[in-house]
Amino acid sequence: MPYIEERVSTVETDIAEIKDRLGVIERSVGNIEKTTAVMRDDVAELKAGQIEIRDLLARVVARLEGV
Repeated sequence: MPYIEERVSTVETDIAEIKDRLGVIERSVGNIEKTTAVMRDDVAELKAGQIEIRDLLARVVARLEGV
């Protein structure tokens, strides 16, 4: 029976290790989601800035053309 007890102990240890690794993966995914949200916000700000610059440039060109 010691062999079976040793195998059960090994399996229990492996399960605990897998649970720990899953915890690390879950935290990593959470960090990736936060980073993605920040990048998405940054891209939205860049797009808004680009639109604003485009509109300002269009007004400058219109004034230069006398419109």
